[in-house]
Amino acid sequence: MNVTLRQMRAFVEVVRSGGFTAAAPKLHLTQSATSLLVRELETQLGLQLVDRTTRQIAVTDAGNEFLRSAERILADVDQAIASTQDLMQRRRGRVIIATTPLLAATFVPGVIAEFQQLYPGIVVHMADLSTEQIIRHVQAGDADFGLGVFASIDSELEHLPMLQHRLGAMVPSDWPLAKRRSELSWSDLADQPMIAMSHGSGFRALIDPVLHQAGISVSPRFEVGHIGSAVGLAEAGLGIAVVPAYVGQLLKSSRVRFRVLHKPVVQRQIELIVRAGRSLSPGAAAFKDCLAAHCGRLQE
Repeated sequence: MNVTLRQMRAFVEVVRSGGFTAAAPKLHLTQSATSLLVRELETQLGLQLVDRTTRQIAVTDAGNEFLRSAERILADVDQAIASTQDLMQRRRGRVIIATTPLLAATFVPGVIAEFQQLYPGIVVHMADLSTEQIIRHVQAGDADFGLGVFASIDSELEHLPMLQHRLGAMVPSDWPLAKRRSELSWSDLADQPMIAMSHGSGFRALIDPVLHQAGISVSPRFEVGHIGSAVGLAEAGLGIAVVPAYVGQLLKSSRVRFRVLHKPVVQRQIELIVRAGRSLSPGAAAFKDCLAAHCGRLQE
């Protein structure tokens, strides 16, 4: 049996319109083509669906029975098509982004706000996680993509560069280093009370070798698990925290001042990770474009 949607649509329209002649223009077919589709359907089913006379049709009992099922099937198909079109036109959908607590607190909310102005029907969920958890969520398909700094390259994941920024010092505003007009170098941090990330963090592993190269013994006054905590301690005047440049750009506080560190200038890459070989949904692809545009403006 090979019943087609065209045959069902022709039969349903013939019944609704009261005949082949009235149904044909609504189906964008000739009267003979409409009649042929209904006959093909009857042949496939082995049932007479309509009794034909010279002036009108009469729906048989079998036709009335089939009509209810055909209308339900066509309604489901139309709904599925409409839903798919909504997704393609980005009128609805869902996006899940996994990112670090710092990015979740400073950078990502602005991207989400901009995106939802453009696509109010798409729901965005944000998960603030550790780097290891971000990778696991993306690998498992629990997040569309992850945003952060990822040291290792995983064959299951595709790494997309998003934002490159320099490292700098978050210095309490009333300290001499914050007021100095000349460039700030890593060696200027010698003998200063430092606020560092805890051992084992990727950020600590990036900074310690640079400090050692500058001849600075790493003996921080405070060690914390999140950069946001380090910034809070710096705001309280308890030490200097080395942070990414976007933190200095986005943090609106008069109690600290961000100074880019020179000699050497250390670059850090924020990446978007997605599952390799998997297509993003239209909503997720739109969010990725919005994120890339946001990053581009931040680096201008």
